[in-house]
Amino acid sequence: MKLNGLTAVLLLAGLPLCSIASPYQTLARDAENSARWGLLGSAAEQYRAILADPSLSASHPRARLALAKVYADALDYPAAKAELARLKQDAPDSAEAKEGAKLAKRIAKKLKAHTFGGRVAVARVHDTDTANASAGMTQDPSFDDEDDEDMDDMAFEDDDSLDDLLDDIDLDEDDLADDGEDEDDDTAPTPVAKPKSTVHDNRWQAAGSLRYGYGFDDRGSRWNLGANIAQARQDDRDELNRQTWAVSTGPTFVIPAWRLKINAAVTYLQLYKDHQYDLSSTIWSLGASHKLNRVLELYTRYNYENRGLENDSPLDIEVDTFKVGTRFKPTGKDSFDLSYSPKVEDNDKRNKDKEQEGWKISYARKLPWDSFASVAYSRRHTDFKHDPSGKEEDETKHVVTLGHKLTTDLVMTVSYEHKDKDSNLPGRDKNNESTSLGLSYKF
Repeated sequence: MKLNGLTAVLLLAGLPLCSIASPYQTLARDAENSARWGLLGSAAEQYRAILADPSLSASHPRARLALAKVYADALDYPAAKAELARLKQDAPDSAEAKEGAKLAKRIAKKLKAHTFGGRVAVARVHDTDTANASAGMTQDPSFDDEDDEDMDDMAFEDDDSLDDLLDDIDLDEDDLADDGEDEDDDTAPTPVAKPKSTVHDNRWQAAGSLRYGYGFDDRGSRWNLGANIAQARQDDRDELNRQTWAVSTGPTFVIPAWRLKINAAVTYLQLYKDHQYDLSSTIWSLGASHKLNRVLELYTRYNYENRGLENDSPLDIEVDTFKVGTRFKPTGKDSFDLSYSPKVEDNDKRNKDKEQEGWKISYARKLPWDSFASVAYSRRHTDFKHDPSGKEEDETKHVVTLGHKLTTDLVMTVSYEHKDKDSNLPGRDKNNESTSLGLSYKF
């Protein structure tokens, strides 16, 4: 069939806009799509087919590096190391070999028999109602950026469950019962209540953590030991000074066939408030995470906490917490996290028994010039199921954080948090705005 002149001109005009993929590019694109969406077995077969084709020998270094990444994604570290060794042998001076050396270094850190690490942080915080401020410190987000040279903390990337655990433990100021607000009686409170006066105050916060891991197989399984200490000192409200320390230990098991990690831990925590021993907790935890593909991970955890409150009215509290969530990292510069967490507290004082449910969504973005930004929103509903007044509370938090890496390990952050706690009882609504400037150093 002959083409008329106009058709020929249109085709010729379109030639510069069209490109013909090489056989390797076509095959590699299909394999990469399989790997990205979790079809790792299929991706590995496709890359092995490329390596078995002599006509594609010029592309073998790229295919071998990609195959090593697939094995690493599948948590099959011995196979990944074997492919990287073959890559170094076949093409020692190639760009792929240099990138493979970085991957080999990260894998080696995950498989080291002994790993150590830690973090120290300090922050200056201003609160508009310091008695209702959050006790935690800003955490730096993590990204899956393969071009990031800062991989020294990879071995501890999955072992920081102690930090997460402490975030889940709600050391509610009301539970310390210093104000007598929730005394254990069976009479409803007077309907008219005066709201508490808000007090602006500044505080210094400091925190430190240490981690040790002992690797006991070639899959990345390890026994973890951790210790945390944190202190907050007010400029004016000395009665709100607090110090917390915690130790934790337990194993993490890696099951490559299911891309599954299971971790168990026991944690002991003590809190001192205004230089007086107030609270001790023992927490038993069981958690798991499953990476569906390169961009999506599911996780869950159950905590059983036995809490002892030592003050003028000693209390024993049992807390059951369940948490389920997902992490979505569509690129190496974006990270989403969504979680839902119900909790039940059984208190010696029945009118303080709680049923809670809450959820949180956060987004972090890696910015140019070694900077990042994150936003988070959380909401929690609390039902004091045996309180004679029918007390219920809704708490919301909005958090915005900007951070900048001053060096590889030193990070500066500026953070703003707005916290509202709405009660169905008159005069019990609370809110606080916190602004903070912090520094953290990882080692």
